Amino acid sequence: MKTLAIVLALYTWLPAAAANANDFPTQARVEFVLQCMHTRGGQKYENLYSCVCTIDKIAEKIAYDDYVEGEVFTQLRTTPGERSGVFRDPDRARLLVKKISEITDFAEKSCFVSRQKSAVVTKIEKGES
Repeated sequence: MKTLAIVLALYTWLPAAAANANDFPTQARVEFVLQCMHTRGGQKYENLYSCVCTIDKIAEKIAYDDYVEGEVFTQLRTTPGERSGVFRDPDRARLLVKKISEITDFAEKSCFVSRQKSAVVTKIEKGES
């Protein structure tokens, strides 16, 4: 009986913990996927699958609020002049920009594997190393 109570307690706790760790709103996910697909060549199933995979992997690694803040820093740090210092100079800005860059690189390498494999296969077929 005690074991059953522990298992039930874990089942009620785990979804809440997972929700907190993966708190990206649906609209943010859809916007990411649409932009990702546009960047990757349009609305094709392979792009859809890979872009959905990418945002899921990103959401596993960073809280949504940190992601949004980091994206703002990333986009506005290239503003010309002294005004961009607010987005470029703080330690938190540097940390978040670096973290998002690393997470995004990891996610894309994980999710766009078929393109990487097909490029390798093409090289092999052409006799390139």
